[in-house]
Amino acid sequence: MPNLSQIKRERMLAFLQKIKDEHRDDDDMLIALGEIESELTSKKYGLVWEQHEEAVDVMMRDNIPVFTEVPEREITAAPGQGYNFILEGDNLHSLRLLEKTHKGKIDLIYIDPPYNTGNKDFVYDDAFVDKTDLFSHSKWLSFMDKRLRVARQLLSDKGVIFISIDDNEDAPLRMLCDDIFGIDCFAANISWQRTYSARNDSKGIVTEVEHLLVYSRLNTWSPKKLPRTAEMDAKYKNPDNDVAMWRTSDAFAPGAVTHQGMVYAIQHPFTGKLIYPSKGACWRYQQDTMLEIMQGWCEYELKELDDASERAKVCGITADEVRKGVKAIMLSESLEISAQKAQTVYDRGQWPRFFFTKGGKGGIARKTYLDNVGGKLPSNFWPYSEVGHTDEAKKELLAIFPGKAPFDTPKPTRLMERILQIASADDSIILDFFAGSGTTAHGVLKYNVANPKSKRSFILCTNNESGICENVTYPRVKTVITGKRTDGSNYADGIPANIKYYRTDFVSKDDEYLSDALLEHIREMIQLEHGVKIDGSRYLMVMSDEEADELQAHWSEYEGVKAIYASKDILFTTEQNALFAGVEIHTIPDYYFNFDSGEQNASAVQSLKAE
Repeated sequence: MPNLSQIKRERMLAFLQKIKDEHRDDDDMLIALGEIESELTSKKYGLVWEQHEEAVDVMMRDNIPVFTEVPEREITAAPGQGYNFILEGDNLHSLRLLEKTHKGKIDLIYIDPPYNTGNKDFVYDDAFVDKTDLFSHSKWLSFMDKRLRVARQLLSDKGVIFISIDDNEDAPLRMLCDDIFGIDCFAANISWQRTYSARNDSKGIVTEVEHLLVYSRLNTWSPKKLPRTAEMDAKYKNPDNDVAMWRTSDAFAPGAVTHQGMVYAIQHPFTGKLIYPSKGACWRYQQDTMLEIMQGWCEYELKELDDASERAKVCGITADEVRKGVKAIMLSESLEISAQKAQTVYDRGQWPRFFFTKGGKGGIARKTYLDNVGGKLPSNFWPYSEVGHTDEAKKELLAIFPGKAPFDTPKPTRLMERILQIASADDSIILDFFAGSGTTAHGVLKYNVANPKSKRSFILCTNNESGICENVTYPRVKTVITGKRTDGSNYADGIPANIKYYRTDFVSKDDEYLSDALLEHIREMIQLEHGVKIDGSRYLMVMSDEEADELQAHWSEYEGVKAIYASKDILFTTEQNALFAGVEIHTIPDYYFNFDSGEQNASAVQSLKAE
């Protein structure tokens, strides 16, 4: 059957091409026609919404975002360690700068974006989006789309993103992420049991869970296992005094038809009966391995049996179809002698891996050793007993800000610790660009203490709406690190770590001294990318040949230099290269502030003219 919509589109596109051919020298006309063509050829299945432009987008048309350090908010509580970062400002501006410093470097992103419930939780262009806004969903999707597309660029090949959301935007967000990250990179939709008791005044079906949508950078990602529980380990016993705890497992595996060489009889050493795998199944291991295991009971050998019909029943095929020449594992000696030897093994203990149940007179089973099973695979249901609930999260905040929690919807640090446990490595960088109350930072710091090998670091991005960054995010992180609340009272022992605090700022693209203005913010970008502090002793920044010569002249005064960050325009002399040998030399890249206004329009015109 013909696709009527496609036929209509092709007719309209042909007409557009005719107009373009007639106006090849009219750039404005070509741009307009290109936009019409883009609409006609846009995707016809999936999530579609009205595109909205934010003031933060408009700001970047004529201005380049930069970071400006707030030095009085630096925290240095862990000498010799790297730095974590708090970035104050609109997260889209911060993400655009992180795209320069951390593209492909972030192993884990966790975000808790506004849920767009209409209850003053989502600010769009400095105004709350309420339930009466006809474009509330479109505005939210436009808002999220821009940020998630940059987020994907930041993820490393082993990277993964966790996004907290509730039922209000769960379905649209899932479709948006399918488009951005790819359906094959969807890892899970985790249900987090956010409350430990249902509200009595709830109407209809009580909502006990929120969602965590999980997407990976590549479809090869898999989570790490969780530690085993005492309840899981209680299933393992050691009735035969073996070298390790074990439990009873099935001796068979599926796949009889495709593994017919593993479908055969094993003779029971106590009863003499022939044991075949169950219907549709085969033995767990190759025949030579099974023969070696069975010889741990008594003497066995391979014998040809006329049992094609029995093996065919197991495979679910006819005797004519079953594989020929598959031998059975049979007793080499008489049943009486074999039973005596097998009984000796049974009484002695430390039975072979495949053993006989019911005191040796039952069927055959397999040992699974506790040492070999590893941890517990995470599921897509996370109960509050394991990862905390909303009341626990509020109590954590109240412990830092006594009196009243300054944030309405915090997440518990145990939730963050679970995510870190299954989705990050010891040296991972963790990004949260909806940092809110700072749970992610708190969780990372706690996790590092509980796991001494962990050197995880974090980058938080948040705006300062209602003073949240200055009055909640930063004070919480500072309190956790120093162990002192803002009023000077004791909170805890403290967790040593280092923090740098940046604000987003702007440099006009029309600035007469644009290059000089951008150079003033190079230091922040270097520190952010490398997690260091340009301190003039261990980490140095050299921007000219004159500065390189000055460094050479006073090199004997420097001790313990770890790295030099040098302008690409510097050409170190042979003597300088020899002098600086053993020190990391990093060239400051051009791409830090590579924002070209009008570039997209120009390329669009060129593309249209070429058609």
